[in-house]
Amino acid sequence: MDSVSVIIPVYNKLEITLRCIRHIRDQNIGGAYEIIVVDNGSTDATEETLSRSGDIIYIRNRENLGLSKAYNLAADNARHETFCFMHNDVFVFGKDWLKKIEDFLQQDARSGIVGLYGARTIRRDGNFRGRTILHAARGAPSLRREWEKVAVVDGLLLAVKKQVFQEIGGFDEGYTQHYYDKDISMRALTRHRSNFVLNIPFEHQSGTSRKAIRKDDQIREEGRLRFINVWKRHLPADVSTWREKLGYIFKPGKG
Repeated sequence: MDSVSVIIPVYNKLEITLRCIRHIRDQNIGGAYEIIVVDNGSTDATEETLSRSGDIIYIRNRENLGLSKAYNLAADNARHETFCFMHNDVFVFGKDWLKKIEDFLQQDARSGIVGLYGARTIRRDGNFRGRTILHAARGAPSLRREWEKVAVVDGLLLAVKKQVFQEIGGFDEGYTQHYYDKDISMRALTRHRSNFVLNIPFEHQSGTSRKAIRKDDQIREEGRLRFINVWKRHLPADVSTWREKLGYIFKPGKG
């Protein structure tokens, strides 16, 4: 492995962040990679604990800047040629999975965004077309091959070459929490790059209060409307083959 910068934004939830970091280390023994944690103004013991850690790069923001700004800030400080952006509640399984992602990106000069969850089709309303969703969720993956081409990649984990990231302008900081992943995928796609989902098992652990969910719904809808306004001329976006499209049309039970 040449070099990967793993970038993790956090806001509180120190325990799961520490578990995530340990899991990355356990699954990727050796190799040239760095872990960058961007703390968006945590109020728990995150700063006290991680600022003293010698095996990560810790960046502290005084307030919650949102995911896009945090990611761009970390990318500006990253040393390596491949960026892997991931949430702290995502656990990826498989020996040297960082190397697998990097190798895949390096073998295709036209690769754009790579991840573990995505969809071949994104509709005019900004949502995934359900039957085209592909993922490598541990225990119940919908992906049967080593990789599949998709229109958009979900932000639970997405990787990109530094050169491509700079070419497409990084993350649009107008998206604070949602649709930043769909937006950067569309910018790669409309620049004639190919996005992919890889068959590398993962688990996603998450949980929020009902109050947080209500606020999250509002933020999601704001992001969706922004995304539609920006990309309306390119939606729907579909990279399905004709054979796949015919399969969706004639599949029993299609709504």
